Amino acid sequence: DLEREPSAEADYASLPSAAGKARSYDLWKRALSDDLYRNQTLELFRSPSLGQLSQVTEPERDFRIRLQQMAREERDRQVEALRKKYAPKFTILQDKIRRAQQAVERETQQAQQAKMQAAVSFGATLLGAFLGRKAVSAATLGRATTAVRGVGRSMKESQDIARAGETVEAMQQQLADLEGQLQAETSALEVSTDPAAEKLEPITLKPKKTNISITLLTLAWAPFWRETGGAKTPAWE
Repeated sequence: DLEREPSAEADYASLPSAAGKARSYDLWKRALSDDLYRNQTLELFRSPSLGQLSQVTEPERDFRIRLQQMAREERDRQVEALRKKYAPKFTILQDKIRRAQQAVERETQQAQQAKMQAAVSFGATLLGAFLGRKAVSAATLGRATTAVRGVGRSMKESQDIARAGETVEAMQQQLADLEGQLQAETSALEVSTDPAAEKLEPITLKPKKTNISITLLTLAWAPFWRETGGAKTPAWE
């Protein structure tokens, strides 16, 4: 970035005697390296939740904006992992609920058939009695016994329906609990990976001597403006 030629009207100050000796540049190079080692530091920020460091000269605000984008990506990844973790459990429960609902439908149909058979048996028994047959004949007793058994089967089928319905309700509650658990874990992820709410850790880095490398140390002229009264002001300000 330095100019190699001075302005045409520029004057040169006298060269310090030390600047004319090659040995001086080696001494100054070692002095610069020692100053960097002892006095120079690099101040960075660290995000505990993401384990990320700010970049050199990156302001805290810009660092947090970058962290928020990274946090969204990480949160999406973790949420997707949670869904994959819970997916088999949802599939199993939904399959059980479907089979339990099919059992309710089956028990309901069987109960309707049992009620109809019981009604037919009673009807036949009463019809035989109305037609004048002997009320206590073997056939009448047989039909009455069959009718009573039909009522028993009908009651049993009704109980089976109730039990199957309770099974469906219990499984649906398990499904709701599982959905609530997934939602709670998802919400916890949103809180734990929010860079705007976390406290950044300040990190101070100091150079090691083995990491300091001075690639160029050379002579340069610093430009000044010379005012009318002879005073000099830096031309780079």
